Amino acid sequence: MNTNKSISTYQQYLPAILQEQVFLGRFLLAFEKILSGLYETPSKEQVITAQSENVPGVEEVLEQIHLYFNPQETPEEFLPWLAGWVALSLRDDWDIDVKRAFILEVVKFYRLRGTKEGLSELLSLYLKNAKLGEKVEIFDNFTHFPHYFQVQLTLNDRDPIKYWQQAKIAQAIIEQEKPAQTFYSLKILVPTMQLTVRSEFSHTFKLFEPTEKQTFAIEVKITPSQINSSEINQLTKQLLIQLQGNSQAITLDSHETIIENQSFTLKYTLNYQHFQDNLDGFNVKLSNRTDKDFIGSLTIKLYFQINQEIYSELVTEEQINLSPVLKICSQNKEQEIIEGNTIFQQVNPPQISGMRITEYMWSQPYKFRTFTAPKIQELEPDITAIIDKIELTAIVEVTEPNQVTSDVLNKITVRLKDDVSDFHLFTPETTIENNQIRIKRILYYYQFMQTIDQLTVTLKNLNNVKVVGKVTVQVSWDTNQGQSLHQLLAKDFILEEVPTTNILQICYNHEVGIEITREIIPTILGTNSI
Repeated sequence: MNTNKSISTYQQYLPAILQEQVFLGRFLLAFEKILSGLYETPSKEQVITAQSENVPGVEEVLEQIHLYFNPQETPEEFLPWLAGWVALSLRDDWDIDVKRAFILEVVKFYRLRGTKEGLSELLSLYLKNAKLGEKVEIFDNFTHFPHYFQVQLTLNDRDPIKYWQQAKIAQAIIEQEKPAQTFYSLKILVPTMQLTVRSEFSHTFKLFEPTEKQTFAIEVKITPSQINSSEINQLTKQLLIQLQGNSQAITLDSHETIIENQSFTLKYTLNYQHFQDNLDGFNVKLSNRTDKDFIGSLTIKLYFQINQEIYSELVTEEQINLSPVLKICSQNKEQEIIEGNTIFQQVNPPQISGMRITEYMWSQPYKFRTFTAPKIQELEPDITAIIDKIELTAIVEVTEPNQVTSDVLNKITVRLKDDVSDFHLFTPETTIENNQIRIKRILYYYQFMQTIDQLTVTLKNLNNVKVVGKVTVQVSWDTNQGQSLHQLLAKDFILEEVPTTNILQICYNHEVGIEITREIIPTILGTNSI
């Protein structure tokens, strides 16, 4: 059709008398443009926008509408709409081919949702269409962990950026498809090669003792606002303190009393069982047996052992205001006033004396939590974890050579390894900046509740220069006051240089056939090429 025409072709279908009216011919052009189009070569775009040129008519669009329902041919903009037809949410970080494949295949997997086969098929579908391989293995035969399984993926690319991107995508798929009561770990394998000699430094440390040997202490400190140091001894007898569990009563054999100039402290020793029975924490009650109001502060600390060293953590600190307990007194033969240790309270209706003897009056409990326990524990019924997860951080600070470049740091690898699981190829959240390398590894309760006799921090050097510095290992977890951070070790290290003769070289021949060294490639796991 000619876009410059002034008369619509629709006019020829009208009665003869109307075909002669010029205005009517121009008027019908608007309808023809919408329904049939006015262009001999209409736009080939499948998605028509306000900026599109040579817009086809409705008739031509309807002739091609079947393409919009085909995931392999529909425009990319229509994929979310088409995914909604099959109850599928598309991730923004998926490639276009992966999105099309999932829309096309996902329906047949719905009947397998929540099964080992269904999860394996979905992960294979993703890896295959992302061109990352398609090998997926799922292991679920764990006697002591009935609801635990492991997923192992094998990728064909060892690029660390792609590695962690695919790890996040795989975790999202697993979280959506797994049964609600199960928990899992994800292991990703990539092609590797290690042919070189390297300089190495390692140091072992211990995390926790076995549960039956673990001991804790809770310290309750009372600091009066105004009191003479001479009155502290008397206050320890008149201000009564009671420590109990929020879920289950505990029986404590004894406690240690520590008296200072302006405060006094009671320190209670607890075992692992006390914390198992009270995952939601403990409480402290106070009874003011003095003859006046008591104003001061209450401070509670938790003591625990890591790497055979004792650490402390502030649990709570708050102001207290306690009313006195009225005492019943009597006189001895020498007419001296002897203070009793009971109180009275008004009864209704009152007795003739207007009072009666009662037990000590206690304050409202000051409740506090110690560790953040797992919400759902899938261990054996007789094993209970008191900490959900811990985070290990290794910080390597390089002081030599004098000029520490990113190239030097990229040829140093840092690993945190336990004696239960294998090395992870890439350590999560690795950051390299200035003269530091920082790595983190998260251990969940079902990992560190296993028998971990020791952990090891390992450094490896592939530089042809000596590397000197300091490695620090920290551990952190969530407590009542937020995040608890403690240093486990700090050690100086020396990594000797690795001669270039011990490093794999990739060579090629020039046109004459003489071998020329092209570049030196460090082949240690997780490093970058030069």
